[in-house]
Amino acid sequence: MGKKTNTLNKREGYQASQKEYITYCIFFLGQNLLWGFAGYIETFLTDIGIAALRAAAILIVPKLWDAVNDIIFGYIVDRHMFKNGQKFIPWVRIGTSAVGITTIALFAIPASLSETKKIIWFLVAYILFDLTYTILDAPAFAVTTVMTSNIEERTKIIAGGNLWAMVGGVLAAVLIPLVRPELGWLKACIVFIAVSIVLMVPMLFTVQERHTEATKAKENPTFKEIIHYLKSNRFLLVALLAMLLLGLSSVEQKMAIYMGRICLNNEQMSTFIAGGVAVAVIVVAAIIPKLSRKFDKFYILVCGLAFAIVMDVACYFVGYSNFVVALIMIMLKCTGLGFWQVIVYMLIADTVEYGTYKSGTRAAGITFSLQSFTAKLKNALIGTIILSALGSVGFVSGENAVQPEGVADGVWGLFCLFPAIGYTVALIILVLLYKLRVKDVQVMSKYNNGEISREEAESLLEARYGKAAGE
Repeated sequence: MGKKTNTLNKREGYQASQKEYITYCIFFLGQNLLWGFAGYIETFLTDIGIAALRAAAILIVPKLWDAVNDIIFGYIVDRHMFKNGQKFIPWVRIGTSAVGITTIALFAIPASLSETKKIIWFLVAYILFDLTYTILDAPAFAVTTVMTSNIEERTKIIAGGNLWAMVGGVLAAVLIPLVRPELGWLKACIVFIAVSIVLMVPMLFTVQERHTEATKAKENPTFKEIIHYLKSNRFLLVALLAMLLLGLSSVEQKMAIYMGRICLNNEQMSTFIAGGVAVAVIVVAAIIPKLSRKFDKFYILVCGLAFAIVMDVACYFVGYSNFVVALIMIMLKCTGLGFWQVIVYMLIADTVEYGTYKSGTRAAGITFSLQSFTAKLKNALIGTIILSALGSVGFVSGENAVQPEGVADGVWGLFCLFPAIGYTVALIILVLLYKLRVKDVQVMSKYNNGEISREEAESLLEARYGKAAGE
């Protein structure tokens, strides 16, 4: 059994231990090794002989179920408190115990089956994978809202988790092109899943949930109250839209294997591309907590995206004929990936405090279920987008297929200009519509946790955000 939640009455707030922080970070390292492998599903589908455009179409189908199960699960999380007083960690344990099996099932499709049987197998396995991933992912993010009431510390925890998530993702991107050709898809998958689960388990028994009396009174919302919370939380919708646009635009990691195969005529060269992306992303993610102590994280994100847009365009014109120069430009352009993959998740966590302040209801479960849905929707759509775009430039399916002339230049254009367009749209949306700032979120957190009175909170927040929810 895990440790029971702490119920707190003190007005001074609460903080997480260093042990909780470390195991939380390691959990996301393991989770994203798993997620990184699952992200190669579209390459796997084309390798077993499913045409690119048909693979793109079937990747969309499970999202119809996903749209339903994420919302239902978020509602269940918000409505249910386990007997040990925990709200989130038990769900993470359940999901972690099942997701490895469902991931392996995805990559166990025999190439000898007919295309129809392959598609049926994929759809069943993917729906089960999607469900188990939802069960562990949304509560793993939501638990940060009850680990600490200090927004700066919460920022550190989320940044640390996302930093090690990136390490897991880029390790997968670097290692899969090396390991997969040697072991094949299924054996490589089993190895990655085994390592992932070992890394994820410690967090399940160390992280504690700390619920104040004030937050507990708001943590069992009715369906009507959850709808009111969502309607009141306009910044959540803006953050999720930005997350989707930025995610769909960040094609670099998924395109790396095609860059190696098609532009550089060697799949294992994608390891150098993935390695360059890894260095850029990890360096940026590592410095974000330090920057956040001096600057509002929103402005850090805006500057990071603007720089990445400029580098995307410059990278396209530099080209890939000189690989060393191209790799340097790729690293510079991928700094934007590091900024948004850390900070957007911080913005979503902040919206829980805003939504609670405005609605009087705390619905972290539905908030992070929508985040999980957005991440999975992005993952499915980006595969569809890449495969459709590859098909439009003449890409031929098959692991060892000879590509027609002109496909290499098309791949390079996708790699550079697609992110620039998407980042620009997301940047405009954030600047115009996302007005939540960290100093105000800390005030909201104190009010929501009963550390300050309504009058004290409104004296600081009313001019910008309006009054708190009525008693």
